[in-house]
Order: sequence, then C-alpha cells, then structure tokens
Amino acid sequence: MDDGRPHNTKQLRQYLAAPINTHHADLPLLACCFVTGIIDAGAYNAWGTFMGMQTGNTIFLALGVAGLPTNRAPLQWLRSFLAISSFMMGSLLSSTFARPFGTTRRLSLSISFLLQGLSVIVAAILITINAIPENNPNSNRVLIGIPFLAWQFGAQVAASRALGYSEIPTTVLTSVYNDLASDPNLWAWKNAKRNRRAAAAVMVLGGGICGGWLSRLNDGFGIVLWIGGAIKVTVGLAWLAFGEAGP
Repeated sequence: MDDGRPHNTKQLRQYLAAPINTHHADLPLLACCFVTGIIDAGAYNAWGTFMGMQTGNTIFLALGVAGLPTNRAPLQWLRSFLAISSFMMGSLLSSTFARPFGTTRRLSLSISFLLQGLSVIVAAILITINAIPENNPNSNRVLIGIPFLAWQFGAQVAASRALGYSEIPTTVLTSVYNDLASDPNLWAWKNAKRNRRAAAAVMVLGGGICGGWLSRLNDGFGIVLWIGGAIKVTVGLAWLAFGEAGP
C-alpha cells in the first residue's frame, strides 16, 4: 500500500523536489515571528542594532552619520549599514538560488531554513566562546556577528513572500498594524488574514518580551541566539513533513 512516503532513492528525490501544500505554512512563519522578536530584542539591548527590522536600522544609520546617539556613535552607522546590507544580501541569495529549483519545494525550503538556523547557531557559539563581546556595541568584533544574524532574516522574508503569506512579513509590523486597523472585515467572525496578522504581532511581542527578560541574565544574548537557532532548525526540518501541493 502506498502511504505517500518515499521508499527508494527515486521516490525520495521526487518527494524532496515536490512543492509543499502551503495550507498550514503560516504556522512555521508565525514561529519565525517569535524568532524575530527574541533575537531583535536581544540584539538591540546588546549591540544597539536590529537584525530583522531594517526600518529602525535605516533611522539608526541616519543618526549615526550625525554622530548620535553619543553613547553609541563610533560604530552606529557601520553596524546599521552592515545589518541592512546583510539583510538585503540574504533576500537576494535566497530568492536567486531557490527560484530555479522552486521556492516552495520541500528541499529548497528545508535547506534555506536549516542554513538560517545554523547561521544563528554560529553567532551563538561565537558569543559563548567570547569571540564576540555580548554587551559592548562599540567593539569592532561585534561587526563579525551581525552578518550571521541579519542575512538569515532576509532569507526568512523572501520565503514568506514565496509561500504567499504577505500578511505575515515576519520581521516588520508597521504594515501589519495598518492592515489590521483598516480591514473592513475586522470584526467578522471568520477572517483568516486578520487572525494571522494579529498572531504575527503577538508572536513578535512575545518573542521580544522573552528576549528582554533573557537579556537580563549573564550570557543572556547567547541564550537568546541558541533558542532562536533551535527554532529555525526545527522549522527547517518541519518543511520536510509538509504534504504535497495538489495538481
């Protein structure tokens, strides 16, 4: 009896190359919203820079050029510029390499998110072994860690767009708040997009609260990154279990 699972090499290749059924793909993306919240809260507290929310970094870049704020001025503009450029590079590479193979195929999604998770884990290791300072934003060594964290958020957003869930951008909430407030069916009993937007905001907020409290601990930012990396790896493996898209 065929149970839909691969039983030989050819079936395995076909299974991995098949596009997923995106019906429940919003659930892993909501988990990524939590990752954004927890990592950005930890990163801003430790290094004064966001890894996922690039609107804030654009303003930080502008202030850094002006030498403000004075307590974080020396590397403010460079940290922000590096985060923005790394984020864009992640979006570019993710979409460029995934497009020829199919952006919603099991293997493409799994590889993308596994690499994202491993990148966060590398940053966590570097902080754990003190190769990167945890709470010294003006250290030049902080610049080593930013690309590992920022690029993977760019890849994350590219995946959310490819999966067709524009209401879950995963790294920014400005458009989510606007779309929630202006939704003509805001108070309707059944409204899937409203529910996803609200859930995305709650997950980012919840992640941010967890990141904030963990950052109060010794080695808190490292713990934040270990948690974020573990969630990303789990999401990467979860894509392999998704059902196949219909004809």
